[in-house]
Amino acid sequence: MTLTTIARVGLFLAFSTSVFAQHLDFGFGFGVKGGVPFTDVLEAAGVTNTGATGLTRSSDYIVGPVAELRIPFGFAFEVDGLYRGTEYTVTNNGIASNLPAHAWEIPYLAKFRFPIPLLKPFISGGGAYRTFTDLPSNITPTHNALVLGAGLELRIARLRLSGEARWLHWNSPSNNNVVQLAQNQGEVLFGFVF
Repeated sequence: MTLTTIARVGLFLAFSTSVFAQHLDFGFGFGVKGGVPFTDVLEAAGVTNTGATGLTRSSDYIVGPVAELRIPFGFAFEVDGLYRGTEYTVTNNGIASNLPAHAWEIPYLAKFRFPIPLLKPFISGGGAYRTFTDLPSNITPTHNALVLGAGLELRIARLRLSGEARWLHWNSPSNNNVVQLAQNQGEVLFGFVF
């Protein structure tokens, strides 16, 4: 064997060993996630007996704590406690009124990180539970959802920075009001976990 062949084999073994060691990562992580939805929680159901209804989102944000249990080979379990602060303005026959739709969402997800050094893509899936803190009484809440997500994670020492997109599919709304809960929800979240 020549010296260059030995050097190449040594570099390959060192690189593959470090990738394998990173993939054996396990432990607990705690942090914060926050972001914005790109869909609405509420939607106008159409036309009332006296005219059209307009629904405008005036504020919407998502923020909350994250807990993660990492197990070997890129797998992890994550639970979030996300507060969604949502306000709407409802216009019906020229009369505008404020409509809050603040909620706590608790996604519980299984995750898989692909074994790529530095910037790790990941996928996630699971469910979510939500409860509203001030939804009007004439809107029947839906509490359970299917959650699918994908994103990227950057690890710097013990700090993990992530960005992800999630899609949530809530149970069908069971009311026929002028305003009702949307069944599909999309959001972009950014987080840091230690």
